[in-house]
Amino acid sequence: MQKTLLSILAICAFAFMNISAEAKGKCTVMGTVTDTTKGVLLVKNLTKPSPDTVKIVDGKFTYTTELNEPTPMVLSDFENRYQLFFGEPNSTLKITLKRKEMMVTMLEGSAAHEIFRKLIISQDAPQQFAQKLQEEYKKPGANVDSLNAQMNYVNGEMRKNFFTFLKENGSSEVCAFVVYSSLMNDKGMNVKIADTMYGFLSGKAKTCFYGQELGKLLSKLRAVEVGYMAPDFTLPDSSGKKKIALSSFKGKYVLVDFWASWCGPCKGEIPFLKKAYEAFHDKGFEILSVSLDSKGDAWKAALKQFQMPWTHVSDVKGFNSIVNELYHVPSIPKTLLLDKTGKIIATDLRGPALEMKLKELMGN
Repeated sequence: MQKTLLSILAICAFAFMNISAEAKGKCTVMGTVTDTTKGVLLVKNLTKPSPDTVKIVDGKFTYTTELNEPTPMVLSDFENRYQLFFGEPNSTLKITLKRKEMMVTMLEGSAAHEIFRKLIISQDAPQQFAQKLQEEYKKPGANVDSLNAQMNYVNGEMRKNFFTFLKENGSSEVCAFVVYSSLMNDKGMNVKIADTMYGFLSGKAKTCFYGQELGKLLSKLRAVEVGYMAPDFTLPDSSGKKKIALSSFKGKYVLVDFWASWCGPCKGEIPFLKKAYEAFHDKGFEILSVSLDSKGDAWKAALKQFQMPWTHVSDVKGFNSIVNELYHVPSIPKTLLLDKTGKIIATDLRGPALEMKLKELMGN
């Protein structure tokens, strides 16, 4: 929530997801363009991978699609300037557009969009003030401490407004979308805050497309957060003849190490892993290295080269591995230190930090 609403929307504007639910009704968009009589626009359903094109003829355009629920959509040009709106099944939306500015000056016919408009209005004043502060930062001699304090206050107000919006509209599909957008935009968001936001949702907000995607994303974020239990998984070992479950290591401290043979920083950590393993293995410390390689030969060649004497597993599917369905691992190296119950107690212990943590836990 430290980002402005504008950037939150931008991160989702051209994302795509697949949706399998059957459509329940038509949504028709009838547009009037006030500053041109012809041209081409893009219309994108944000739950689908590709946009559709629509022609402006005599200053008018019409677009019809099938929707199964209130759905975020984007009207854009070919320069990635866009306007976000919500379509609904069995509805006719009327839009007035200034094409040269890609600015919607009027939109009616969507109850979901009216809910979304409440959020826009509530955040407008603090967002404008935040933009002014950004300009002040650029001036010579700017009082950075004062500006930081003001920016923190503005961010607090935006968060308060956002939470109020969720409390008042928590059953709407719109809330599922904006919470999902917030998490995708703010990579450093505290998972407990994300859980709080998700807790405001109810009914269709949790069962709709973005509600389900949000639930999946939260599960993956919890899976790499201190204080949460690491989800169990089972993968083949390097011989391909045996399957290893993470849960088989319970009763020991275990480092789950996500890496790949092509990852330079991962290979740079190997000497530190070896040192920690040698010092603490006999005291009950294990390492489970999960390779995100997509080529089995490269993975096995690296194992032979580096001679790492702990357990190695992989389904050799790269970032399409089954573990990426359970854990939020957008980049590597990534490590999780688990206690004897499987709870995450530390993450990303690089270099000597791992050995120092193990000394703290297990003694010299």
